[in-house]
Amino acid sequence: MASLPPEEYIKTPPKVYAVIHAVAGLYEGYSDTTCEWFPTRDAALKHIKQHMTLMSEDKRMVHPERDGDEGVSYYLTDDHEDYAVCKADGDDMEDWLSDNDATCEVLRIYEVDASRYERSGTTEHIWLTWDQQDCCVAWDYFPLCMSLVARVSSDVMDNTSDVGHYQGHHNLEQLNEFISSVYYRNEAFIDIDDYTMHAFRIPKKLKES
Repeated sequence: MASLPPEEYIKTPPKVYAVIHAVAGLYEGYSDTTCEWFPTRDAALKHIKQHMTLMSEDKRMVHPERDGDEGVSYYLTDDHEDYAVCKADGDDMEDWLSDNDATCEVLRIYEVDASRYERSGTTEHIWLTWDQQDCCVAWDYFPLCMSLVARVSSDVMDNTSDVGHYQGHHNLEQLNEFISSVYYRNEAFIDIDDYTMHAFRIPKKLKES
């Protein structure tokens, strides 16, 4: 069996484009949010178009629509046939979606300034943060590893100061896992009470394909 050719990488340009695919809010699957990186906006848009083409074959998908200028959103429900009947009858689709606990998924494009890599010889990476509950970018800047760890540690300690022993222990375990992920993985996730955030490492190199 012939082996696949090795993947080739290119240096990350000053601006890169993140496509975040997430379940909106804290519905099932909220910990599975993903982020993929592209060298151009056109490549990111192509990725979303390909995803929606695949999803069009999934009968569970209903109510696809634009989300912002370039993003998309849609709902997944096992009651898709009932949805079609209600839509044909002219019912309020927002009410139907709410009453039937349909899961909303979003794909959004974010332009990221990666020029910091050009100006610095640091071995650290910069990160994009994602607020899972509000379904948006969490911070308006891209921290280095140490800055990311310091701020999340401070936030966790603020949320831990007045909780019981069990919850406090859980929070610290979550923090330890998050810190480990920052230094050994391409993404990190923390989930304590009302503080639910993903962090995605902005790559220094991108796959050429």
